Amino acid sequence: MPVLPIYGPSATAQLGFAHIYVLHDPSHPTRLLRMAHLLQLLQLTAEFVPTTDPFLSRMSIYRDIRQHSYASALILDDSVDMELNIRSLMRVAHENLPGDWDMFFPGHCGAFEGTQDQPSGMAALRMANMPICLHAHAVSLKGAHQIVKHVKPSQEIIEMAIMRLKERGLLRMYSLDVPVFTPRPSTEELRKQDRPAGNKRLEISALSHLSLWQNGGK
Repeated sequence: MPVLPIYGPSATAQLGFAHIYVLHDPSHPTRLLRMAHLLQLLQLTAEFVPTTDPFLSRMSIYRDIRQHSYASALILDDSVDMELNIRSLMRVAHENLPGDWDMFFPGHCGAFEGTQDQPSGMAALRMANMPICLHAHAVSLKGAHQIVKHVKPSQEIIEMAIMRLKERGLLRMYSLDVPVFTPRPSTEELRKQDRPAGNKRLEISALSHLSLWQNGGK
């Protein structure tokens, strides 16, 4: 699994988490290359994990977090875009994220996020309602322990299995009112100008600046 070079202090290079994983689909090598370039643009470091089965691949990451005793980890899909100033946005998020968090969703597809109770100090950070998507989520070490202990293989997709742990009071989840990570729309979604519920457009897309960076600003 390739690991990009670390640029600058670890806390900055990994957005304040102990580790960053990027799940990538080997059948889409262009997405892997684009994501590697995007991380280099933003001076971030990550471990790329090939995936063929969403359930097994994500569970292997949660087990890896436990094995390495990472205090926290950010898990991204290789199709995500993010705000160009993601490092400063995540720095503010960490300053306000309560210490008891198990999962944090800086990216989500939940149409009902932004309506829940909010911790003091940050209006844009709230207890998660039903964030659903896992394209950009963080897990604490305690959260990884809970998921590995309670989520078992079944016909249920892993997103719903994890949400059921929240319903049972086994995971404390927080989300941002406005996602700062978003899945890159497919060609069909771009043609229809269609986006998943709750998946808002980014203010300044990092991907939109990637070609300019690669061309040296020309």
